[in-house]
Amino acid sequence: MAQIITGLLIIVGLFFGVWFIIREIWHVFSGLQKEVAAAIVAAIATVLVSIFSIILSKFYERKLLIEKEMREKKIPVYDEFIDFIMNLLSNHENISESEMKEFFVKFTQKILIWGSDEVIKQWSRYRKIALRNLEEDQSVKLMFELEQLLLAIRKDTGHKSSKIKRGELLGIFINDIDDYI
Repeated sequence: MAQIITGLLIIVGLFFGVWFIIREIWHVFSGLQKEVAAAIVAAIATVLVSIFSIILSKFYERKLLIEKEMREKKIPVYDEFIDFIMNLLSNHENISESEMKEFFVKFTQKILIWGSDEVIKQWSRYRKIALRNLEEDQSVKLMFELEQLLLAIRKDTGHKSSKIKRGELLGIFINDIDDYI
């Protein structure tokens, strides 16, 4: 209860302080000649606009730097996933079930740190359907969930809104994808 009263007193004190400062500034400006007051206001506005411009540009610069650094960490993780999927689909390498499980565990760990919310959501959906695929034949659904995951990865690495239609991304490495659309 004491914290609430203290908080309210601080808020009231800040409100009164701001009101008092504004009132005093108003009294000072109302006593000046119009030309002098206009010059002072123009000078203050110029300084404030400059300060806000610098702060805003630094904020966006920092935000872009963080996004760039994140993208540099994400791309190797996603590249590793794409390599694994391409090897799996091309059957150039025989991948055992234990190797697949090991890769999925490691990939899950990596995207928990570096993946966007959308990529994590799509990865979760893909894994659930992949597990169901072992129990029943849902390979077509699994293919299209993979495509959604790949689209989420593309978006997370900087590609803007995708105009890729259903099956177009899969068509890059699945020759008969049109039969399933």
